[in-house]
Amino acid sequence: MSLKPGFSIDQAGLNLIRIVIGSYFMALSIGLVAGLDPAAIFTPLMPTLLADILGGTVMFMLSACFMAGIQLRLVALSLAIFVFSNSLTQNMLHVVPGSVSAFWRDLTLTCAVLLTYSSLSRTALRRASVLAHRARLRHARETASNPRRITLPARGKRPIQQEIRRALIAANLMRRPRKPEDEPDILNIFANL
Repeated sequence: MSLKPGFSIDQAGLNLIRIVIGSYFMALSIGLVAGLDPAAIFTPLMPTLLADILGGTVMFMLSACFMAGIQLRLVALSLAIFVFSNSLTQNMLHVVPGSVSAFWRDLTLTCAVLLTYSSLSRTALRRASVLAHRARLRHARETASNPRRITLPARGKRPIQQEIRRALIAANLMRRPRKPEDEPDILNIFANL
């Protein structure tokens, strides 16, 4: 099976790969998977229980931020350094025959963490965050607008006014007297309609 020359994995595929790698480190931090000890660099500096809590918490937080894509470059580099230093401390201070393969596994996973962001451009890094992705306008459209005046159509008389006028004409109440003296002093409120 050959791929097209311009083939690349889209952002969703890269996010899924990053989530799988991060979930492995998260499982290591809470003890679901046997492998790297997250407390290896803290054990010489503090009591074992406190070193286990601190190492597990640091790896869990770095893994969660790595999976979510929050500050991907900084978090991926921090996670890679943390895993590499723990593996180096755990496996290479006292070399035993099986420790080289464990160190090699951890080194491979460290490289996988670094590869998750190294091929991404700036715009792809912005879109890499699973939680905080916002659509952004890439290029504003610059076209001239031609404003035009909007005129409202002339309003005719409302239907109720037309009915009143018809009723008044039918009743001969609209007829005006011929002489001004004959006009009564009653004010016709419908005269100007």
